Amino acid sequence: GFVQNMSEYMSCCDCVITKAGPGTIAEALICGIPIILNGCIPCQEEGNIPFVLENKVGTYSEDPVVIANTVSEWFDTNDGTLEEMSARAKLLGRPEATFNIVRDLADLVLQ
Repeated sequence: GFVQNMSEYMSCCDCVITKAGPGTIAEALICGIPIILNGCIPCQEEGNIPFVLENKVGTYSEDPVVIANTVSEWFDTNDGTLEEMSARAKLLGRPEATFNIVRDLADLVLQ
């Protein structure tokens, strides 16, 4: 369901397992949280999967065993993988994007 305090929940996470929804991906990037994608809505969210993979901020699998192994691997090895993904995620995050869109729309209305 919808919550008003997603940033509080995200700030408690070391990684997030989610479908490839753009809102959750955007929140995770802003917070610098590595992402495990486990599905998508066909056509609507499919393009988000290569974005996450190509930018090396997460992985994709629909197999619960593979997902569990990925989480275990990420947290059992101290090779800097999580930190690197987190740093890349923060670089991709756009915390001001919503405000910029509203400002641009307001400017268009006033023209």
